[in-house]
Amino acid sequence: MIKFLTFLLLLISPVIASDVINQRQDSMQDFNKLMRAANQSLKNSEIEILAKIYGDIESIMKTYPTLFPNDSFDGKTKASNDIIDNREIFNQIANDTAEWAALAKIAAENNDLEALQQHQQNLYGSCKSCHSRFKN
Repeated sequence: MIKFLTFLLLLISPVIASDVINQRQDSMQDFNKLMRAANQSLKNSEIEILAKIYGDIESIMKTYPTLFPNDSFDGKTKASNDIIDNREIFNQIANDTAEWAALAKIAAENNDLEALQQHQQNLYGSCKSCHSRFKN
């Protein structure tokens, strides 16, 4: 029975890894769409919808680090194995990004355009920081 379970686990492991890769790619695509929408809304001074956008970005970034289990770096992924060795830094960047989104949400709720623009720039900076460090 143990041999069968081990065999079954070896069989389904690539499927599970592939699923998590798809989840994180979908999550990042959603993040990118939200960032474009936030940028466009800022340009058009449509501040009333930004709180929801930044809330959605915050939610994505809170769960994003969970989509990188150690066995998910093979196959169709651009994620660097450096994430495994530097998990704390990776998680901190994701946490910082979630915090910038939360601050942007508060600024949107308070109709503070200056703070919104600063937090939007900080969000873009965190994207660049993470990609330059952890994307192949």
